Amino acid sequence: MKFNKVLSVILMILILYYLIKIINLNIPKKNDEYKIKIKYLNDKNVIFYKKMLQLYIDNRKQFYLEGRKFKMKLFGSSFNESNIITIQDKLNYLLVYDFPENKSRYVDKILLREYSKEILGKDICVPILKIYNNTDEIDLNELPQKFILKCNHGSAMNIVCKNKELFNLNHAKQILKNWMNINYGLIGFEYQYLNVKRKIFAEKYLTDEIIDYKINCFNGEPKFIRVKKHINGANVNNIYDLNWTLTDLDFNYSDFVRNASINFSKPINFEKMLKYARLLSSRFIFCRVDFYEVNKTIYLGELTFAPANIKMKYNNRKTSIYLGSLLNISQIQKRKNS
Repeated sequence: MKFNKVLSVILMILILYYLIKIINLNIPKKNDEYKIKIKYLNDKNVIFYKKMLQLYIDNRKQFYLEGRKFKMKLFGSSFNESNIITIQDKLNYLLVYDFPENKSRYVDKILLREYSKEILGKDICVPILKIYNNTDEIDLNELPQKFILKCNHGSAMNIVCKNKELFNLNHAKQILKNWMNINYGLIGFEYQYLNVKRKIFAEKYLTDEIIDYKINCFNGEPKFIRVKKHINGANVNNIYDLNWTLTDLDFNYSDFVRNASINFSKPINFEKMLKYARLLSSRFIFCRVDFYEVNKTIYLGELTFAPANIKMKYNNRKTSIYLGSLLNISQIQKRKNS
């Protein structure tokens, strides 16, 4: 009887050990930047991710393709490579075949400042207060009363501090540690994030009433502007054309609430934003360039190549096909087939 209890304990320890081995996956690279933790996955998905990690080593292009198909299936959609006419299919195609890993420096929210200087001749990003390699380096005494803590390698990784005296730094550090373990290039199959060297940075706090102007550029030319503002607990997103006329384009995903009754004012520096967007997106087939305008000053927020991980849907297929028609990917198709 005693032997059976001991055996049961040993079996439980072994089971726990192998569960931990499955959940905490490591890409076989020396650099710790490639460590990822897979959370909230069922057994089927864990097995899939293990297979994908091996594919990452053996066949990078196939890894790209299978990853995007997997993500689109999770979103209740598909990636149709044989009949590429929708905006979703074209953006997925670019993620697979347009050298996505080479875009790491553009999605890195710290290195973006170098690109701004290179293209615009000046850094128009929100000023950085401090850069940290890990949470242990964060010292509130070095920061002003208001600031924002961010990670440089993903989306929506922002912690706002409006009053340093009431700020729970320990709680913030735990959130940041979790974010630092995420590699969106692997978990989200957004390959432009694969090689971003993850860091934390403190950024200047601009205003309580931030408005985000997201200029969507197709082959280096702005086509429409998604204006986003947090209002009454929801992110209101209205879409305007280049004449600042509210359009009927309507995306359908969790971060998008369209409200035609709200008419956002055209920013004072709108024409300058368009000029900057053309310059900053000129190297890319598709690029969304995000700006803020505070006290008549333009700030560059980020560059995005796969908005919402390409999970956005539209009220009708015609809209998706129309937006797809604006994007010319022929040079990428030609290169891929050559």
